[in-house]
Amino acid sequence: MDENKKLADFTNVSIGLTLSGGGYRAAAFHLGTMDYLEQLDLLSQVKMLSTVSGGTFTGVKYTLSLVEQQSYESYFTEYYDFLKQTNLVERGLETLGNRDTDAPSGRHDITVSMAKVYADTFLKKKDGTPYLFGDILNANIGLDDVIFNSTEFRYGLAFRFQRCSNPRGIIGNQKIRIKKKDAEQIRMADIVTASSCFPGGFEPFAFPNDFIWPDGKIPESLQTQFSNGPIALMDGGVYDNQGLQSLLLAEERDPDDLNLDMFIISDVEQQSEDLYPYPEDEVQGGPHLKTIALMLVAFTALLFVSLVMLINKFISDPFTWSNFFLVFIPLLQVGIAVFSIYWFYKKTQKYLRQIPFLGIYAWKYVKNLTVDEVLDMISLRISSLFALAASVFMKRIRSLVYGLIYGDFRKPVNEVIKKLYQNKRVSNLIYSLQQSKAAPPLPDIEAMTPELKAMIKTAAEMPTTLWFDKPDQLSSLVISGQATLCYNLMKYVVRNFGTAPDTYPHEAKKLWDKLNLDWEQFNQNPRFLLNAKFPN
Repeated sequence: MDENKKLADFTNVSIGLTLSGGGYRAAAFHLGTMDYLEQLDLLSQVKMLSTVSGGTFTGVKYTLSLVEQQSYESYFTEYYDFLKQTNLVERGLETLGNRDTDAPSGRHDITVSMAKVYADTFLKKKDGTPYLFGDILNANIGLDDVIFNSTEFRYGLAFRFQRCSNPRGIIGNQKIRIKKKDAEQIRMADIVTASSCFPGGFEPFAFPNDFIWPDGKIPESLQTQFSNGPIALMDGGVYDNQGLQSLLLAEERDPDDLNLDMFIISDVEQQSEDLYPYPEDEVQGGPHLKTIALMLVAFTALLFVSLVMLINKFISDPFTWSNFFLVFIPLLQVGIAVFSIYWFYKKTQKYLRQIPFLGIYAWKYVKNLTVDEVLDMISLRISSLFALAASVFMKRIRSLVYGLIYGDFRKPVNEVIKKLYQNKRVSNLIYSLQQSKAAPPLPDIEAMTPELKAMIKTAAEMPTTLWFDKPDQLSSLVISGQATLCYNLMKYVVRNFGTAPDTYPHEAKKLWDKLNLDWEQFNQNPRFLLNAKFPN
């Protein structure tokens, strides 16, 4: 196995690590992944880091710990406590309700509010000032390339906030480039926001207008560059939820200076056997639309008659305060009701006329449907649209991205990719240990215990949120990240060196023994690594 000689020396490998999106589920699982790399003394060998959305929370916090020369243990406990204690959405809504914003755009929405929360919590320095991108760009740290991924909606491309060892790397993309001197002034809180504001849950984040700048004003060079208006930034997962393409591009820029020996893809994408369970058929009852329309016309006519009679009474009766409250107030209420119905009618006509071919002419056909049937049509359209955006499209994008390192349906492509990456890739998927085929022929390892299985299940089934609903979710996710990477690294060693550990090169055998011992401990006591950090 000559091609594996370098891989056998695990004390000298260069690692590329990607941290996928997925809210707090991603942030905590990736923390476990990184913690287990630290357990193996491999975290310092991560030379390229690419993060998306929830993964950016963990990636940014870790990178800033390197900038501050903070010990790993201090970073872990500080960040773990933050995830445990902080409901970010609740804090964001509180900030939104206070109408507290310093954004040049003056916007008051949940995205701008969340950026402020990030800046005021885990992304501020000890002196209370926010971390800036310049703190990372100009730092002397072991990470050669670090990439925080977003998506811009002007051209539909990835938008990368990145520190690159190679000058060919740009901040932004090929269409929109941000100069380093301007990028240095960007708050890390705004970068995290741009990477994690997923469609449907958040509004687009406008660059540079929604970003907070050190002197309170958008830099003149950016004002000139974006004189035609800002660009909308949203969750990096819209383009690549695994951050893998950015990592491959970073390696391609440095084929000689930094050739990665291992790609670790930490991914919390959830498995689903049915992306869109079709709603059960229900009896379609209720009145027809034409009946509702006739009732509304009759009601409007009665309101109009009442309005005329009240006006006549108000004019003919002498003024007294008693008459004022008995006649004028009902007159005002009826008038508002009539005006509201008329306004709604005119607005509906206006928008219906904008629908090609059908518009208001569809009424003569649609009026024969029942209310339940119309509501069912609307519900199916909305729910299928959300499933398309949140599941089907994301699944398709994920398969295309994974094709970059695993291949696709074309045999010649698969042969090339197999040669390039087969001996380097480690997919640390959150559902790895749940799969029915999660036990390939690994030599002399024990099966998972029920306790470890329960934690893996809790982690894999947690929804994408920015809070924890149950007290055991955080610990289960961190432990899942640790144990899953331990298992996948065992698979990696077997794939590269076979199923006979006694024949492994010295360093590979040493790593195997460590992995095997840790796997046993995960099964005996899944919390053994956490307990070492939090003994009480």
